[in-house]
Order: sequence, then structure tokens, then C-alpha cells
Amino acid sequence: MDSMTILQTLISVVPVQGVIYVAALCGVCAALMPWLPVPAHAGSAYGRVYGVLNLLAQNFRNVANRTKPGSTPGKDGGGGPAIVLLLGLGMATGLGACTMGGGSVGIDTAELAADAGAIDFAAQAIEAIPGLSSHLSAAQVAQVNAALDGIRTVTAQIDAASGGAIDIATGKGWASSLATEFQTVLTIAGTVASALDPAVAGYIATAEQIVPLIEAAVGLAPAGVSMAAAGDAPAVRAALYRGV
Repeated sequence: MDSMTILQTLISVVPVQGVIYVAALCGVCAALMPWLPVPAHAGSAYGRVYGVLNLLAQNFRNVANRTKPGSTPGKDGGGGPAIVLLLGLGMATGLGACTMGGGSVGIDTAELAADAGAIDFAAQAIEAIPGLSSHLSAAQVAQVNAALDGIRTVTAQIDAASGGAIDIATGKGWASSLATEFQTVLTIAGTVASALDPAVAGYIATAEQIVPLIEAAVGLAPAGVSMAAAGDAPAVRAALYRGV
């Protein structure tokens, strides 16, 4: 197994967001350790907390705590400064989690925009299939038109942000809307595909493959699916642009 395959496998099984949380926590601990007084007794409450922080900071005696040479260890309570620093650690960790969970981490819009463009093209290509509308009810035609409007609206929003970064919540909202609207078009067209050119059914089957791709682009799909989808995306988009 080559190194790239191993890396992709690890990425697919390790929760990336959890790794970011751990890395942020370790970084905060590493910054605090030089300022915390050494506990008088390792078995005390403060001593145990100190030991955990030291482990998270991966200190391992590489960073000397700020005690003067020859001075005695600090009290088991750690003193006022230590308490303030420990509270700061808790607040920093909490704020970090809120920042990540609140959707402030940006994602690149390039892949999302590429999938959105292919969906917009495919939806219009399906709607323009000769004879399609004559096999649909008035209600189905209205549903298709509403879905096309929704796809155009979201695609325009993505295009406006293309080349930049958007927050996770926005990306997931756009991807979810596109997937839902496009699936409406595919489902309705699929009900009458047998009455149309045989190529229509094949195109619809290909178009359905773009749904998990756009979900994978913003993390809505499981990690394993996301890795596979990333490799399939260019081929699926190219097939959609070839038309029916």
C-alpha cells in the first residue's frame, strides 16, 4: 500500500473536526505550562490537574515551568494565578468549540461551484427534453419549474462567492437545497422516462450520481463516501455537460 493510499485511508476514518479540537487544546496547554507553578504534591487535586495539562501539552520536561532556581514548588492549590490560568484554559477550549461548531470554519467554494454548475446545466437539459412536458401533469410541470428556479437561485449565490471561502453552515445549506431541488427534477422526469428516448433514462441515472458528490463537497456525506466522490466528481460533471 503506497503512502497516498494510507493517507486517504486515515483521513476517511479519523474525524477531522475532532483532531482539530485536540490540536487546539494541546496548543493552549503548551502555552500555559511554562506559567503554571509546580505542585507541591503530585497526588493532590492540583497536582493531578497539572499532570493532565502537562500530558496534553506534551511537555515531557522540554519546557521549564517558571519557578526560580532553587525555589520551592507552589502550593497544592496552585495559587490565584494558576486558578485564573486554568479558568482561561476552560474558556479558551469552550470558545474554540463554539467557533468550530458555529460554522466559522471556511470551506473552499471551488468544488461546490463546479457541482452546482453541472446540476444547473443538467436540470435545464432534462427540462428541455422533447416531449417531456407533454407526459407530465400541470402540477408536475409546476414542481419542475419551481425546482429550476431554486437551483438557479442557489447557483447564483455560490457563483457570487466563488473563489472565496464560506462557512460550513452556509455551504451545507446550499448543498442541501441543490440536492433536494435537483432530486425533484430527477424523480418527476424518471416517472415518464420509459415513454421517452432510451437515452433519457441513462442520463437521469448519471445525473443522480451528482447528488452525493455535492453533499460530499461540504461534508454532508460520510468520510468514506467523500473520499470516493472526490475522485468521481470530474467524470460525472463531464458526463452531465455532454447532455442527453
